[in-house]
Amino acid sequence: MPQAPIAAFEATVIKIEDLSPVFRRITFGGPGLDDFGVSGHPRDLRFKLIIPSAGKTEPEFDLLRFLDEQDPESGLSWYQAWLQIDPAIRGAMRTYTVREWREDVRELVVDMVLHFDGQGHSGPAAAWAQSAQLGHRLHIIGPSRHAEGPTAGIEFAPGDADNILLAGDETAVPAIASILESIKDSGAQGKAFLEVPTAEDVLDLDAPVGFEIEWLPRGDADHGELLEPAVRDAVRVEDTALAEKKVLAELIASGGTSVVKSRGVSDTGTASIWPVELEDINIDEAILWDVPTALTQAAQGSSSNTQKDSRPFYAWIAGEAGPVKRLRRYLVQEVGVDRHQIAFMGYWRQGKAEG
Repeated sequence: MPQAPIAAFEATVIKIEDLSPVFRRITFGGPGLDDFGVSGHPRDLRFKLIIPSAGKTEPEFDLLRFLDEQDPESGLSWYQAWLQIDPAIRGAMRTYTVREWREDVRELVVDMVLHFDGQGHSGPAAAWAQSAQLGHRLHIIGPSRHAEGPTAGIEFAPGDADNILLAGDETAVPAIASILESIKDSGAQGKAFLEVPTAEDVLDLDAPVGFEIEWLPRGDADHGELLEPAVRDAVRVEDTALAEKKVLAELIASGGTSVVKSRGVSDTGTASIWPVELEDINIDEAILWDVPTALTQAAQGSSSNTQKDSRPFYAWIAGEAGPVKRLRRYLVQEVGVDRHQIAFMGYWRQGKAEG
């Protein structure tokens, strides 16, 4: 019988490291992770942590049994059924990314962000991470290594692109760090912009030779205040070809097809690239998640730098939904980068809890 691609696992805290004021590394192990795993590098793999009720050091709710008992014919998803259980019993669900999966020893490394407001209050995940001790246990929902087919929860799919842009705030740093390690020997070049609360939160990352990493300590600035101009400047520098495409599209619209054909560009090919209208996403009511599964031929042809000696372009942008939404509009609608070349992910929204 085929194994479900997503399953529940019990994980035990086996190591705790404070990397910086905002990053605490929790390493999970134990026999409960024997069937957890992915085929190949996890890249930006997402999974769920089920945080036990406040003050509890292990789950009170038998999630594994609960998932086994779900009836797919009921018309109710397991998540909807889970939400109907008293939160004081079931705990809270939060999404994280894998920092490292150690296949040989069955260990899962998670870098958790310690978010606290001015009064020292935090969400359930940060509170749990702050008080976690060796031997504490919780449940994880993630991929089974016995499942067939692609692993759910991985969005970083650059195809054969080797000109890559990565950008995010502190919640995206673990995923970006994992992505950089996954492409270390690929020959890819590019830039990574990481906005973090303070200079003390700058980490030593392993990246491909020639890949530029720029840390942006935010200080008292708002989320995205440093990240947005950094991304705009990076793409604007590379934007000579897309600017020409815009001119060509305008010539087509005005009937100047002879000029367009003299440059060897098809009428329909260029006209379909520019301009691009994006649907508006209310990030206070919906999750911003605009991601391609792989580069397409159209994306290859609409790189942010399509000169003869250029390489295909791919970008991965995640973090607080406000800056991600604005960068999505800039890159796709103003610059004209094909949507198949960029993964936009609003990991979280200020003032709103997950779920």
